[in-house]
Amino acid sequence: MALFKSFNSKGFLLLYLVVFAAMLLVWLSRQESAGEDKRQIPASLQAEIVSPAGDIPQFLLQSTARQKLTEQSLRGKWTFIYFTHPHCLPYCEPVLEVLENLQTLLANDEQQFVVINFDSERSGELSSLLASREMSLPVFSGEQSMLEMLAGAFEFLYLREEIGDIAQIEQQHSLFLTDPKGRLYARFEPPFSSLSIQQQFFALRNFYARSE
Repeated sequence: MALFKSFNSKGFLLLYLVVFAAMLLVWLSRQESAGEDKRQIPASLQAEIVSPAGDIPQFLLQSTARQKLTEQSLRGKWTFIYFTHPHCLPYCEPVLEVLENLQTLLANDEQQFVVINFDSERSGELSSLLASREMSLPVFSGEQSMLEMLAGAFEFLYLREEIGDIAQIEQQHSLFLTDPKGRLYARFEPPFSSLSIQQQFFALRNFYARSE
């Protein structure tokens, strides 16, 4: 009986070690694949494509019309995202016009276009600004901690300086693209036009179809 118990204990220990080793190998392979991009990225896309594609954490934003935007909202579609604030004029106007034109050019169920207002203290003013320019882009905002977490995930930078009662804000005017898996896939830096981004988007989408 003692021999049988000893055999069972050794067998269990061996099984445990095998399972642990297998789990460790799976974890290591995932860590390696997450940190290394094995795609052969064409030279024509290297300036825009994020390598490797970036994971986006859970988040919750809301529009003035009570529509919700979460990480799940990004899945199944290509999403163009622009971060800005209500007092961005005149610097943001060219980007907003590009985004509005892209929404018209690429309008279908496979693409969506989102403006994120990172100034949570003035959540409705940006929507009013776009409406005054007859732009139909949806605007989302949320708690400041949530917005800062998203800015970190997208590596979007802005500088806010309080001068008396006035906030001076300098921001990047990057346009971001997430893929149907809900990952940060590409980043466009100005100057750009609706046509140039449309052409690069088609190339990025074709590369995605071949490499994913």
